[in-house]
Amino acid sequence: MGKGSGSSSQVIGFAYFLGLAYALCTKVDELLEFRLNGDIGAKPNLKGCGSFAAVTGRNAPTHGSGNSKSTIHFYDGTQDFPNEYLTNQTGESLAYKNTAYFVLNGFIGDNVRSAPNYSCVVKRTSLTNWGNNNEINDEINGDVNPSSALWYMLVNLIGLDKNVLDESSFINANKALVKEGLGISFVMSKPQEAKEWVQEILRTIDGVLCINPSSGKLTLRLLRDNYKQSDLLLINESNVANLKFKRKAWDETYSRVTVKYTQRGSFSEASVSAINSATRQTLGFERAFSVEYMSITNATNANKVLTRLMRKLSYPLANLRFEVSSDEFKNLMVGDVLLFSNKALGVSDMSIRVLNIGSDKEGSLSVEACEDVFALKNITITSVQDDLYKPIDLSIEELEHFGAVESTIEMGDEMGVLPLMVKPKGFIQKMSVRDGLSGKSVDIKPWSLGVLSKDFEISEEMGDELNFEIDEITPLWPVKGTRAGWQRIKFTCLIDDEFINFQFRQSLGGGKWRVKTLMRGLSGTKISRHLKGAKVWFAPVDANDLITLPLIAPNTTLFYEVSNFAVKSEVKKLSFSHSQGGKYPYPPSNLKAFREGEKVILEWKNCVRLHGANYRNADNLIAGVDEGLNENKIIIKWFEDNKENVYETKGERFEVKASPRTTFYLWQVAYKGGFLSKEVSITI
Repeated sequence: MGKGSGSSSQVIGFAYFLGLAYALCTKVDELLEFRLNGDIGAKPNLKGCGSFAAVTGRNAPTHGSGNSKSTIHFYDGTQDFPNEYLTNQTGESLAYKNTAYFVLNGFIGDNVRSAPNYSCVVKRTSLTNWGNNNEINDEINGDVNPSSALWYMLVNLIGLDKNVLDESSFINANKALVKEGLGISFVMSKPQEAKEWVQEILRTIDGVLCINPSSGKLTLRLLRDNYKQSDLLLINESNVANLKFKRKAWDETYSRVTVKYTQRGSFSEASVSAINSATRQTLGFERAFSVEYMSITNATNANKVLTRLMRKLSYPLANLRFEVSSDEFKNLMVGDVLLFSNKALGVSDMSIRVLNIGSDKEGSLSVEACEDVFALKNITITSVQDDLYKPIDLSIEELEHFGAVESTIEMGDEMGVLPLMVKPKGFIQKMSVRDGLSGKSVDIKPWSLGVLSKDFEISEEMGDELNFEIDEITPLWPVKGTRAGWQRIKFTCLIDDEFINFQFRQSLGGGKWRVKTLMRGLSGTKISRHLKGAKVWFAPVDANDLITLPLIAPNTTLFYEVSNFAVKSEVKKLSFSHSQGGKYPYPPSNLKAFREGEKVILEWKNCVRLHGANYRNADNLIAGVDEGLNENKIIIKWFEDNKENVYETKGERFEVKASPRTTFYLWQVAYKGGFLSKEVSITI
């Protein structure tokens, strides 16, 4: 841009133009909006390939170039012809088949350093060839039919053969969802997300994928009130074995349920709520539950989901486990409804929904079921359920297991503690630990606890077969982490002062467990021998998210308390002394010495304290200029003929002439404060 001034000109800025191709997804039914930095640049509502004008850049506030719009060429993914601009620029006929994309060759802004953030709002609902009419349709009120989305993801993204799917069940579900008007919208960034979205869609529509035993095919079923009680198979004492019946307590229910969703168009968060006054009166207070559904886009559909969810959460439904004959119930499927009666339990004609089916032994099926929410009006419960209608017991039992260890420098506090606490029995809503000097407190989650069944010896740092065995103090559960989860320290425990990461926790029966595939000495803690009976604390969360409590003085008293909205426990006290080791650098490691005649060669490895060495936060202490070799410098001291010799280096090797049986002492110096590490020595 230029401004005239006689025979000369003055440059006051530049207008920038750029050519780019921007891929969107595989195919698009309609391009609804083109956006510039989140703002609408055009609403083309373009079906098929075509072009349109859109705002693609911003003018300078003053003396702007006057440019704003450019022509956008759009391709919906069905094209088999190249873009002329790309062909001219590259010399190649680039059609990008099976990819929806747009091409911009125009203005991107005045005085900019990079291209703006361009995005599009597109619609993709044509996913099957089942036809589109009033009865069956891939689209429902502008959203995609969930059944069509599931079929597309299972076949095209997950890669299942169509022959293993019961297509008729998906079509029937499609029809039912069209009738209900329940559609969904969502954004999938990559095909790898398909499995997670399958689970989310099933949760939203209250559906299940299960094997039909008569055909052997994967079947889609919607859990609905679409049965007659008179048509249900009856199960009772005559055809059921190993029955386990349990009804939830009222304190496991919710009187208020909220469903959160994202409004289509405005992309803003919204919610709908429902209240069960009877549940609230029984509880004596309001207990709320909130859940987000990522594919719901309007209040109408949110209320449909909320209605079913409220029935599940606001009443203490019964859960059952039992075994039946595999011959008599050979066609039983997940989602089936059965009619259950049991005189001993006082239950008559209770409709129950099958949740899971297993085959543990020949001739029988193990079944998990739940009282069906659509038939609550038909159940009859005797006195075994009387206690469920009593007010909640708000009492809290004594806090027995608590403690603390120093939080290492990698956890972020130069002087802090990691509080440990096991949740006592009772109605617990909050667990807190307070520093007696500063008054600062933190809320923590409950740890699990066991004790070593036998001594756990010093070993190498990590290994697939490294393991130890424990007896549980609190109830434990099997853990089978992925390799990636293990590498990212998802499962952590603490024995004495040593942090250990593990991949597996396997039940040995009788409250005994084997913890296997270990990574020892996390966060710079010392790999040590641990004696039988030592406590093993299991972290409640990812090691990256453990809560620490900073201290203002090395000697303090910690106060432990658990509470609910009405009751607080007895406060427990723990005197704690901090070593202040966080300000001291790590000593040199792997010290070795070699002799070549009179010459002595020392080699070692420097260790740098980084807040993030084992966790994901930024550096806590600044490392040296060489960033990764040492914090500051290494001091080496030795005596020759009763004379003290001192040498300083930033490296990891040192050579000197020295007489036999000379002892060398090494320290690392901290970058902050000049503190010395622990001494390491070697004699040669």
